[in-house]
Amino acid sequence: MMVKETYPGLLPMQIAKHYGFPLQYTGKEQSIAIISLGGEINMDELKKDFQAMRVPMPDIKVVLVEPESITTEQNQMPSGETHLDVEVIGSICPEAKITIYRGPNPSGLAAAVKKAVADKNSVISISWGASEISSDHNSEMESVLENAIKEGVTVCVSAGDGGSSDSRNVADADGKAHVGYPASSHHVLACGGTELLMKNGERSEVVWNNSNIGRGATGGGVSQLFGLPSWQSSAGIKIPSINTGKIGRVIPDVAGLAAGGDWKIYQSDKAVLIGGTSAVAPLWASLIALINEARAESGKSQLGFVNERLYDLAANGDLFTDITIGNNKSAPNYPGYDATSGFDACSGWGTPIGSKLFEALTKLE
Repeated sequence: MMVKETYPGLLPMQIAKHYGFPLQYTGKEQSIAIISLGGEINMDELKKDFQAMRVPMPDIKVVLVEPESITTEQNQMPSGETHLDVEVIGSICPEAKITIYRGPNPSGLAAAVKKAVADKNSVISISWGASEISSDHNSEMESVLENAIKEGVTVCVSAGDGGSSDSRNVADADGKAHVGYPASSHHVLACGGTELLMKNGERSEVVWNNSNIGRGATGGGVSQLFGLPSWQSSAGIKIPSINTGKIGRVIPDVAGLAAGGDWKIYQSDKAVLIGGTSAVAPLWASLIALINEARAESGKSQLGFVNERLYDLAANGDLFTDITIGNNKSAPNYPGYDATSGFDACSGWGTPIGSKLFEALTKLE
């Protein structure tokens, strides 16, 4: 997540409109979970921030997970990451019930997601990740995510802001391309980043990559730990690892605006520009919740694990704006992945055409 104090930028609702979200829906009777491994949440500050955005304060509660392991140091950490998630979801789904599951960093991740699933949330947003090769809790987390699928829960995860190296400091990287976890899991919807460009009053998007000025780039690439899932194989996706040439799980699945100047939210009653794929996971979680609301009206079940159906639809229909320009190289000569026509390893299928995705996913049985 990147923050700078400047103006203007687009509010979450404006970005939802940019993507054609079905804003006649409000998230009514939907339960959305946000996983937080950061500092304490100031509800009074959040209320002022929603007032500044002219959005009613949504129904928000905080559930502490393994509170005995949350350190004083963590409590004093900035909570901007969680504020971003809450303001995105609360703006787009103002009538949803939003629960923040806050646990110790990083050991509380699996426990927080497990609790969110047990509490019957229909969508979970995770704006946290670590290099998959260094994560020591993958096994436990995989079990939790498998259970989320069984319980019909959609889990949206940010693809990371470290570009192809999965490191914000390329000088510390090992010269190879890496992806983050849990975004690389087979059981989640991995959300990558784009950047908004304006030319002659027309909007377009490219792969988000501001690594040349130290402001991050979208994560993306081929997993070293997880093989190619069936739903990617069925869609004809076989992108080789730039490291080894091997085929594996490719992320991201989808994308959305992530550059540091694209999003405007409020923190401490002050407008700030913010970005990162941390904004894209709650954006997609919001869209899923709106679709679930419409499905419920028709007596249908919530979407749950959406990847299989999403890939099938995307491979056979025009549901996304294809991102064909840019790359996620952490430095000009660092190995990374280029945008191409169709699915690629830095923007997935692309950004949502909300109206078409809504129609297609609402119709599904």
